[in-house]
Amino acid sequence: MATGKFYGVGVGPGDVELITLKAVRILKTADVIFTAVSRQSARSVSGRVVDAVDGITGKRQELVFAMTKSWDDRMNLIRKNAGIILSELRQGKNCVFTTIGDPLTYSTYGYLMKELQLLAAELKIITIPGVNSWSALAAASNTILVEDKERLCIVPSYSAVAEKAALEHAETVVFLKTYNSRNNIIDKLDCADEELLYGSNLGLDEQFISTNIEQIRKRGKEYLSMLIVKKNG
Repeated sequence: MATGKFYGVGVGPGDVELITLKAVRILKTADVIFTAVSRQSARSVSGRVVDAVDGITGKRQELVFAMTKSWDDRMNLIRKNAGIILSELRQGKNCVFTTIGDPLTYSTYGYLMKELQLLAAELKIITIPGVNSWSALAAASNTILVEDKERLCIVPSYSAVAEKAALEHAETVVFLKTYNSRNNIIDKLDCADEELLYGSNLGLDEQFISTNIEQIRKRGKEYLSMLIVKKNG
């Protein structure tokens, strides 16, 4: 059975100008463009970036995913959405799934891709990388992440063990999705020996970037958020 091509396209961290030329080209030639939205949010950040690209003629469709601790709940929606995409591919349509940041780095796309591979081993899958969020935060603040032999560690801020290990073994640590753990991480730092940079909703109207610990502490829970911690010296 002939199938269309499936593209996973990273559209960058949220700034509509940080999408690559290759991503734009693929979006303009797609028959169907899928964007992700969570149950907890009515807004698709990747969809907002797609909206800013001129010349797109493909059908648009939002897919709902679960951002929850329940693994079964998450996987049930991933399987359901993989089936929706596959039904379009089986009609010979070229389909794109867009994701913020990079598709192969802490992304729903990875799970979706593996599920599609299980359902249709013959499917041609093409992944287009995207600008990641920590590079955008570093650029927006002119922060050098690492130099020479320094080590960079990227960790999701869910595990206290991972957080401690990262701080011990790297000169710069990026903590992703700090909505529940931000102030706890700050409490563990030695502010005399470490520099702190916080960013949330990068590229969006509500973007916030600060090195002021008291300002950072007062922020509410922000899903699209991160802390960059650098050791002095």
